[in-house]
Amino acid sequence: MLLGSLSFLYEKIKKKNKKKNKKISENIIIFFIQENFHENSKTLIFSIFPTVLTNLIIKYTIMNMDSKILFSKEEEYLTNLLYDKIGKFSTELLFRASEHKFNSNTFHKKCDQQGSTLVIIQNEYDHVYGGYSNISWNKNIQIQTDSTAFLWCVRPQMKFFGFKKSELVGVQAMWNYQGYGPLYGRGNDLWITNKCNENKFSGYGSGQSFNCTGKDYGAKDEMLNQHRQCYCIIREYEVFKIYKTDS
Repeated sequence: MLLGSLSFLYEKIKKKNKKKNKKISENIIIFFIQENFHENSKTLIFSIFPTVLTNLIIKYTIMNMDSKILFSKEEEYLTNLLYDKIGKFSTELLFRASEHKFNSNTFHKKCDQQGSTLVIIQNEYDHVYGGYSNISWNKNIQIQTDSTAFLWCVRPQMKFFGFKKSELVGVQAMWNYQGYGPLYGRGNDLWITNKCNENKFSGYGSGQSFNCTGKDYGAKDEMLNQHRQCYCIIREYEVFKIYKTDS
């Protein structure tokens, strides 16, 4: 309850400071606690964990994602995974497919040239998975190299998928096509088509660049083709811009 209250207050001050382009610091949070809590609460907060709590609030709120797909445990896993890979970060929602008629052209309008992004996908089987890349999307037909890219899933199981040994430099980490949404790996390893909520042309699992097949995502044998790929309808997908923060 206390953390939730502090988090709510922190979100308010974060919005104010974002407009002024100011950095959120521990001192700002301490001041906010002093201004908004009763004396006994302040004494408890600062006597038990003066720095630990504020750091926890910063991590909890800055790295919190506004996803309509993820459950709390899934978000926690993904947040920790990203933190291990890139350090502290903040997020901004660029695109939610259901709000833009699952249009791949709109995906490119919203997400191209945005730098690092995280894609979160939910398919008709209620599998939740996606990818991270440090390189911008674009609408030109182009292969992108990104040695930091990776794929993952959190439902029905939590797994991380890095590059295969033969693909460690990430030469074909991403593909760009005007008529598609996000595409990862050669093959492709994960791909989303235009109007993916109306057709079964999207999917995952070729395992050519990234170390995963459809079964690794939780797909059952009857969902897979002869190449161990799973083609499916997409219920929803979201794209978040990732801002790497220094502290």
